[in-house]
Amino acid sequence: MFLRISGRVRLNSHSLNAQGGGGTNYVEITKAKVSIKDNDKWKILEVPAISGNMVKHWHFVSFVDFFRETDYKNNLTERALRYNGARFGQETKAKKADGSEVELKDESKIIKNFADADVHGFLAPKTGVRRVSLVKTSFMLPTEDFIKEADERLVYTVKHNRVDIDEKGAIKSGEEQTAQMLFNREYATGLYGFEIILDLGFVGVPQSSPSNPVIEDDERKARIESALKALIPMLSGYIGANLARSFPVFKLEEMIAVASEKPIPALVHGFYEDYVEVSKNIVENAKKLGFNIEAFGYKVDFGESISSVEELISKIIEKL
Repeated sequence: MFLRISGRVRLNSHSLNAQGGGGTNYVEITKAKVSIKDNDKWKILEVPAISGNMVKHWHFVSFVDFFRETDYKNNLTERALRYNGARFGQETKAKKADGSEVELKDESKIIKNFADADVHGFLAPKTGVRRVSLVKTSFMLPTEDFIKEADERLVYTVKHNRVDIDEKGAIKSGEEQTAQMLFNREYATGLYGFEIILDLGFVGVPQSSPSNPVIEDDERKARIESALKALIPMLSGYIGANLARSFPVFKLEEMIAVASEKPIPALVHGFYEDYVEVSKNIVENAKKLGFNIEAFGYKVDFGESISSVEELISKIIEKL
């Protein structure tokens, strides 16, 4: 199963991707530069951004959660249980969720034993074995039409304070008066575009020597279903940093998706104001070339109408 998704979400008062404060009391939100054409003139603007690394991490988190509910829950790296999706270190062996060890010398053996390394890719620098991730995520960026129309700045600062009290309930003072400390954190608001690619038709198939899957059909289906279901929490706002104190005011505004049993072209990123129109042309032309594609649209005229992300995932899983 190969799935491509593009869409737009409305985000209010979010701090989904911060780049630290360098030891200061000011936490800055991540920013990126985008090019837009306004009144026939090109402009380069700095905007708040959510990195693809952040998006991919939260897909990884939900993938692990869903896969742990299957009969194959121990076929994960031990570190995946801590939601650590970083590459392997300098070791030549890695631990599984059940504590056993697997040598990192052969891609087939690694993906057979580690579902997270199979779906999200890996690099074992000591042995030189690697695998490209089957999940590919773009930056989430304020859309070009929103940037043109917005009459307020997209990033603003909120002042917070931390208060520590003593055993009598009073704010500590004197040498400990830093217990009442002010700090500033940046937040952003806007309409954001995103794009996600899932090449799940390659689950269980070695990239170094493509052939048949090296895992059983039932486990392969469990891995694919877990990767698909992991999209649901992400696209309902379970994503990003600072969730405990500022869970994002998140709403999926619109979405398009295409699915096929074979590799298919990517859609246009939701950043662009004409992404639905251009993506529709891509799909129509791909079908003329022989691609077998199913298209779905949420709140837009694009293929079969769906009412939610859950319905999209359900329809795709039914075809596995």
